[in-house]
Amino acid sequence: MNTKTDVLVIGAGGAGCRAAIEAADNDPGAQIVILSQGPVGKSGLTVMANGGMRWVTQPDDTPDNLFREVVEAGDFINEQNLVEILTEEAPARANELIGWGAKELPFAEVSQSGGAAPDQRGTGPSYVRSHYVPGVNYMMALRKELESRSNITIIEDSIATKLIIRNNRAIGAVVLNIRTGEIFYIAAKAIALATGGLGELYDHSSNTPFGMHGHSTGMGCVLAYDAGAELIDLEMVQFTGDQLYPPWLLGNPALLVSLCGGKYMNVHGEEFMKLPLTRAETQILAHKEIAKGNGTDRGGVFIDLTASSLPGEEIEEQLKISLSASIGKERWKLIKDMSADNPDPKNWKIEFTPGGAHFAMGGVRINGKCETNIEGLYAAGEVSGGVQGGNRMGGNALTEIIVFGARAGKFAGEYAKSVDIIEPEAGQVDEERDRLLGLFNSEGAAPCEIRKKITAIMSEYVAVCRSGEGLNKALAELEALRKGEFTKMRVPGGKVFNSWWVEAIQVVYMLNLAEMITRSALFRTESRGAHYRDDYPERDPSWVKHTCLVKKDGRIDIRAVPVTITKLDPEAKV
Repeated sequence: MNTKTDVLVIGAGGAGCRAAIEAADNDPGAQIVILSQGPVGKSGLTVMANGGMRWVTQPDDTPDNLFREVVEAGDFINEQNLVEILTEEAPARANELIGWGAKELPFAEVSQSGGAAPDQRGTGPSYVRSHYVPGVNYMMALRKELESRSNITIIEDSIATKLIIRNNRAIGAVVLNIRTGEIFYIAAKAIALATGGLGELYDHSSNTPFGMHGHSTGMGCVLAYDAGAELIDLEMVQFTGDQLYPPWLLGNPALLVSLCGGKYMNVHGEEFMKLPLTRAETQILAHKEIAKGNGTDRGGVFIDLTASSLPGEEIEEQLKISLSASIGKERWKLIKDMSADNPDPKNWKIEFTPGGAHFAMGGVRINGKCETNIEGLYAAGEVSGGVQGGNRMGGNALTEIIVFGARAGKFAGEYAKSVDIIEPEAGQVDEERDRLLGLFNSEGAAPCEIRKKITAIMSEYVAVCRSGEGLNKALAELEALRKGEFTKMRVPGGKVFNSWWVEAIQVVYMLNLAEMITRSALFRTESRGAHYRDDYPERDPSWVKHTCLVKKDGRIDIRAVPVTITKLDPEAKV
């Protein structure tokens, strides 16, 4: 099924769909292909997003105000030109999405900690900017727009396994159709990479709701790396509390404190931290409390609603409001049915563990046009780096993907008008096909077992609290895995809808990305944003820069590169 297209979009979450739409509108005569690992609008992470978005709406607010808060939240290693784009273009892109039918639902703008929807410090931003567009509404609207454009071809149940590069230009991709088992090649004038994040490299992650795996493995970062693209700030992984008990999910644990008045308690009933704190700070303090021996048998601590000053009825109301009036009622009914033996939330102690991977701030290095250092290769969304800096402000993820998705599509489309299709060199596609087929084996370790070992290493040494000693142990254990079980994975069966085969393909990328993240964390000898080093616990003013890695002679080459500063001088803030 080898085919050709003007623009190939890899990934069909919010960023990918928005890129495909923009590329199609940029040139109605151009052909656009968008690849999706599953059904568009019913798979991936955007559709599962709780829906918080942030953009400027109040007359006395300005993009400059939001710009400052995003850069300060990012600990001054955001690419400030990208933050300017985010804050200035977000209102138009968000209203466009709503105009396409992504219904915005009522969202509470009050909290127990400051009168505005809680931000990364829990105290509320300087202006109310929170909007609630649930992921399912978001993606239904984008799917409808995709299908309304005759020059967009959607290919579902497919993954790109290799970008084909010739003379430093991206010219196509090798693709596996999971549904049929066919391996084919798509030649493209331009490629937009929008494959999402990397949360599945950790034992606990908000990126694997209900235990579903395969949509946040970081494959896009490794595809770009293998193609020669630069990656920045991979050590900046944002963690959030992962609920251990009760088994029914109550949403963002931080809202149980900021909205419901719960208190952070250890196993002895002692309060060990109080807001205002950044998301990263809450994770670090919880991790340290557990390390002191003050955690539960499950390895967690509590958000204690019994200690809230609010009555049970008001806690219940705040929990419903934290979603939205429209869907909170149904979700709350389910929660109440599941907690029938203890229905009053005033009696609840929510057990959570720090270190649930939530969002990757780092990724493929881009400029304002979403261009990478590889000609014809663009990136947008969580696979890219530089927009969020060292720590993402709440509500910016869903906004980022439509702003930069649109830009990636626009500029990829414009580039495609200026070039012709280039054929790959002899053997480039066949080599990748042989590699994929070579994964079939009747003996060896199951890919899922190797994945579990990778995530255990990352969770032990490269999560909330890191150290030089631990990071070096991680590198040693990853290398031992690479030379041991990894050399022979068991992939039985045929090629049609073979989940073992797909997971084996993904595990290869996960192991490589795990090493990249670990080396980046070892290279940054300070604590900044979501990156905390026990052996370097303070910010270092000389480290207002990106870690940057690229493939050189088959190995990871890492260096520091400058941060783009346009408006906000970090000198007084580092």
